[in-house]
Amino acid sequence: MRGWIRPRMLLVLGLATALAAPAIASAATLSPRLVAKAGYGAVVPSFVRTADGTLHMVLEANINWGDSFNGVGAISISPSGHVGAEVAALNWAVSGGSPNGIPGLAIMPGGVLQAVFGGSPGGDDGPWGISSTDGGSSWSAPADVGSGSMEVGDGQMTLQNSNGTPVFTGGCCGGIVVQNGFGPGRPTYLLTNGSDDVAGNTSSAVDAVTGAVVAGWDSNQGPGGLWVQQVAPSTGTAVKVPVPSQYGTGQPLIVASRDKGPGVFAAYPSNDANTTRIRLMRYGGGTVSVGSARHLHADTWGVATGPDGRIWVFWWGQNTKTGKQEIALTRSNRAVTAFEPIQTFNLTFSIGTLSGDGRLGPLDLFVSGLANGASQTGIYHARVLPELSASIKAVDLGGGKFKLKVRVTDAGDPVSGATVSAGGEHKVTHANGRAKLTVSGSSGHHLTVTVSAPDYRTLAETVTL
Repeated sequence: MRGWIRPRMLLVLGLATALAAPAIASAATLSPRLVAKAGYGAVVPSFVRTADGTLHMVLEANINWGDSFNGVGAISISPSGHVGAEVAALNWAVSGGSPNGIPGLAIMPGGVLQAVFGGSPGGDDGPWGISSTDGGSSWSAPADVGSGSMEVGDGQMTLQNSNGTPVFTGGCCGGIVVQNGFGPGRPTYLLTNGSDDVAGNTSSAVDAVTGAVVAGWDSNQGPGGLWVQQVAPSTGTAVKVPVPSQYGTGQPLIVASRDKGPGVFAAYPSNDANTTRIRLMRYGGGTVSVGSARHLHADTWGVATGPDGRIWVFWWGQNTKTGKQEIALTRSNRAVTAFEPIQTFNLTFSIGTLSGDGRLGPLDLFVSGLANGASQTGIYHARVLPELSASIKAVDLGGGKFKLKVRVTDAGDPVSGATVSAGGEHKVTHANGRAKLTVSGSSGHHLTVTVSAPDYRTLAETVTL
């Protein structure tokens, strides 16, 4: 059985034709740019961030816009956001066989990029692996990395480095198949739970503290639903995500871990009348309210790793008041207990999945779907900056002078080194996020205060003197 990748709804996304640096979010519209062509369905890329800040991505390659794949492609995105050309990591026309399923990617000891995938270059369904020691510029010949006791022929594969051990998952044979390590005789097991044991659209993340691998998947068995479960090095309890009943199967569940601190997280719409409110759950216990974008009904959602323990959360759907399709994005504080102001942008797209990586601060967002006017699906990329907050108090000093007391925060965490500007004066915030400015003006008049910091959107606030 092929692990399914089905968009719940195909609507419409502005087509960008150039393969160039990603678009920065504007005040009104997010314009992702095409980085890779894809065949049928909502193709999910796999990606990792190496120590030099480069984001590496692998995907089922499709060179000719047809409805079939012909290999594995690799793309690198620089820390500044430049999208490199797609590399043919595996060309089935050369190696023989046929591809099956979406590849997984991980960074192994020594900085080696390791990809796994299904297919039959050697006469069986693998899984197979290829590796790169030069940052994705070239890749090894495919090698059978299966244990021999359980072959995973197709579906969405994921790969994680769990304390130096490669752990991969995939939908197979009625559930989630898990293998610890590569090669014959490696521990391989099938995870099912009593009522929901047909797994597709798998994702996984590794806890930064314990090294535990947690998988998320969509079930098409019995009542269906979205599930999360620890799969390695030991198995944990399968937990059903409490999404509202109107969401059917085919909705991928994207999970993400913190880069510092424990926890693997998944987002979901809360069970209210309009599904506009989003919550974030941590596997193993606990949820927190992310918030809502007014009138925005969530249809597709995801999470991504941010810096310093933060988690990005994003969702897309239709604004029930305006009828427009929009995306909302926000980022947590370091403790994952509060969130930045929610940013919303117009995003007219036929979206299958949303995923991303925000370890550098800004979010590298991937949109898989169908662009307006295009006949085939693609993977699109945009870079989104996080949002600051500022509290400002004006104190009348007399004689037309006012002292502005400004505190700059990111989801409640103080931001040091931010530049605060007003009335021709400029100050930089201290470690507590505070700065003081003395400006001229008249009582009752309005003054614009701007706050800027590297890798944040510039904030403009109005204060009454």
